[in-house]
Amino acid sequence: MHLYDSPASGLPSGIMMIPIMVAIFYFVLWRPQQQEAKAQQTLIAGLQRGDLVVTSGGIHGKVHEARADTLVLEVSPNSYITVDRDTVKRKVTADAPAVAKADK
Repeated sequence: MHLYDSPASGLPSGIMMIPIMVAIFYFVLWRPQQQEAKAQQTLIAGLQRGDLVVTSGGIHGKVHEARADTLVLEVSPNSYITVDRDTVKRKVTADAPAVAKADK
């Protein structure tokens, strides 16, 4: 008997690989992406007046007014812009400053 005499001999192990691959893709790709999306939605929903934010376009500002679908950001003294809530990439905190200080 040769190795290639029975073409169906590898079928059960091949069928078992499909669920294993699906599980790997779920835990490596889909699940982390879903968790990240959920965290982003929580961030966006929790924004309120006075929060410092950075938009996906790189605009830094302070939330002046939070509306249902938009935010009014103060980008400099007495200078305001309106952006969609979905464009907010992150909230600036004391732990994560908006601009990294240059090394001296």
